[in-house]
Amino acid sequence: MDLKILRELQVNARISKKALSERLKVSPVTVSMHIDKLVKSGVIEKFATIINPDVFGFTIEALIEVSVQGGHIVEVEQTLAKYPNVYAVFDVTGDTDVIILARFRTREELSSFVKGMLSNPNILRTNTRLILMDIKRSLDIPLPEEPSHRRSKRSVPEAQEDAEVSRR
Repeated sequence: MDLKILRELQVNARISKKALSERLKVSPVTVSMHIDKLVKSGVIEKFATIINPDVFGFTIEALIEVSVQGGHIVEVEQTLAKYPNVYAVFDVTGDTDVIILARFRTREELSSFVKGMLSNPNILRTNTRLILMDIKRSLDIPLPEEPSHRRSKRSVPEAQEDAEVSRR
């Protein structure tokens, strides 16, 4: 049941519990209990609205690779995460230490941001790539299928707990 609810919520997080219960052919109380459990266990982290940045003039999107002075990566990541234009900060492996995704209204705004980053003595260099077009952008998680002949009575949180125990 949890996976069915999660699949539906990934498509439309605003669906009412009543409509969801009708769709899944269970009671609204059942749907509500499952959603509450999924939120409490951390499976559902947040219900959010995705706003189109173009509407507010943020038409320039950049992926910026950042090379950092050894020993200062976490500090730089935390600093970069505070900028309102930055919407993602990733600690990565490879030729660079950090990758950020950021949005800007103008090229001048982007240029000023990059030059400001480079004034930080712990940032050695950056490599900025402009994102030209979204081919795929999704927050959906590929959820496992529930074969009808092998349905488990375990909930998603119980399966999550089992996975954590097996990793230890």
